[in-house]
Amino acid sequence: MGISNKERIGKALECLRQSLHPYVEQKMQAAYGSDWMTKAALHLQNYQKVKQSVEERIREDVSALLIIINRENKTFKGSLMPSDLALAQELIGVRNLWAHQTTFSTDDAYRAVDTVSRLLKSISSPHLKEIEKQRQEVLRLLSQDQVRHEPISVPSAEEAQIRQRLDLLLKRLPFQNVSLLNQALTHTSYKYENPNTGEDNEQLEFLGDALLTFLSGDFLYKQNSDWKEGRMTVLRSNLVDSPQLAKFAVELSLEKWMRLGRGEDSNGGRNKPSLLSNVFEAVIGAYYLDSGVEAVRDLIYPLFEKVIYALPSTETAVPSIQADAKTRLQQVVLAQSFSKNPNHCPPKYITIRCDGTDNAPEFISVVYVADGEYGKGQDRSKKEAEKRAAENALSRLGLL
Repeated sequence: MGISNKERIGKALECLRQSLHPYVEQKMQAAYGSDWMTKAALHLQNYQKVKQSVEERIREDVSALLIIINRENKTFKGSLMPSDLALAQELIGVRNLWAHQTTFSTDDAYRAVDTVSRLLKSISSPHLKEIEKQRQEVLRLLSQDQVRHEPISVPSAEEAQIRQRLDLLLKRLPFQNVSLLNQALTHTSYKYENPNTGEDNEQLEFLGDALLTFLSGDFLYKQNSDWKEGRMTVLRSNLVDSPQLAKFAVELSLEKWMRLGRGEDSNGGRNKPSLLSNVFEAVIGAYYLDSGVEAVRDLIYPLFEKVIYALPSTETAVPSIQADAKTRLQQVVLAQSFSKNPNHCPPKYITIRCDGTDNAPEFISVVYVADGEYGKGQDRSKKEAEKRAAENALSRLGLL
């Protein structure tokens, strides 16, 4: 019997605890000397495990270590970027969910392990290789989950029709299983109007999103290993942001072959950045299943290379390619005039599945800024739930 996603997250959090304990102790001692434990106790005085001593909490619970990092910005500022402090804040939420929740999806596990990996990289942890292996394993499991839903082989006559219809695209993307590509181009609106057409592209989109997040980080590291983690985090965000992915979709002319419902098509669906972004992710997921990760790498790295040096690379830069609610919220809370976020940490989203079925899940997302809850949102994908949360936050701030 394989380990559960909760156990995978638990193993990642344990690696994080083992690395953070000596790191936090060293930094706090450098700042406060032998009195550092007293200072740490002030940050943990409202901690729930009141029966434990401060020493026990710091030694045994990753949450205590993350809280100290989050509240000792000046102590850790020299070696951690603001984005790293935001990762610590996000992981507090992950740890709390892990402690109280019994079920996690493979996507939840991937996001958690990826966040742990990014923080461990920033502190040059000896456990980084172990976490990287975990991340690769979870990515493999994501692909296996998708394979279970791989389209049934179509009759040769139908396959010939698909190949003829997608001939120009297949010259750019030489799929072996054309029904996978056909599925990647099929929007839910088309599936709704044509229920016997096979699966839509939502699950492939999910897989493509995970792949793009991983491969964009890999690309940036190989591009210039001297770049700081904070800069790479911003660049990665901009490389795989919806408007930029929509541009990649247009470069591949995917809008010509998208299968949309009549209503969506007549309403300009082929020009909508959100739909173009989604279909690009779905095609990436399908291409991975069809031809492997190296084929995907060969496809997307040239696309990344064309735009990488034109993208904003600082956390306070206004990304010219972004215009969605999440980006707008980030710009608002990072502004010097936003007094409720003195450390200028970007918004962090905690998103979990809350309802629905395997074919039609529902997710709820909560967005936090400087430890405070700012908005909630619910939708059928994690990405859309986070957008709804950002919209709710902007509305509460009187900006929407």
